[in-house]
Amino acid sequence: MSPRTKEQNEAIREMRMSQIMNAAAEVYLEKGIQLEIRDVSLKAELGYGTVYHYYKNKHMLLEDLLWDALLRVESSVMPALNGNDNDKFKSVSFTRLLLQKCMQDPAIFILLKSVADNFHHFPGNRFTKLFAEFQVRVYQPFVEQILKEIDSKSPENTANFIFGSLVGYAALNIHHQLQSEMDVQRIVDLMFTGIQSKER
Repeated sequence: MSPRTKEQNEAIREMRMSQIMNAAAEVYLEKGIQLEIRDVSLKAELGYGTVYHYYKNKHMLLEDLLWDALLRVESSVMPALNGNDNDKFKSVSFTRLLLQKCMQDPAIFILLKSVADNFHHFPGNRFTKLFAEFQVRVYQPFVEQILKEIDSKSPENTANFIFGSLVGYAALNIHHQLQSEMDVQRIVDLMFTGIQSKER
């Protein structure tokens, strides 16, 4: 049997990392910050030593999980704010897409909930930079879009209301395992019902 090539090793590494990240997100939803590397290895059906090879502690693992989630929000959701000029209310499209991603990708939900909680479950200042990057890459562009589209004395308060509602709806459905029953469009319509657009 010939030794694996560099490309094969990289493919295996990426597959293992994906297994570990997916398992970590699932375990976090079950146990929160109490999760341990052993829990993740069991969920991923990998040996403890294999997971430990990639992550020496749960905080390193969670940090990677949340940074990766931020990158996915940036690549898959943020284009809704910059996209088609024919879309009258980009803030609505953005919210709908973000809620869909929360339901499909537990790591994105965990990121939004952690930001909403100001990372208070996590020790030290480990997530200060991630919080700041979320503000610059996601929150502020959303606030700026709200300022353009919505009649609000405080676009920050409106953004906070929308993010809070989004996290709350997603949490209810995730923790009660009702994802298939969730009507994303209806929920987003309800969120925006009391918000007046500038065109009205």
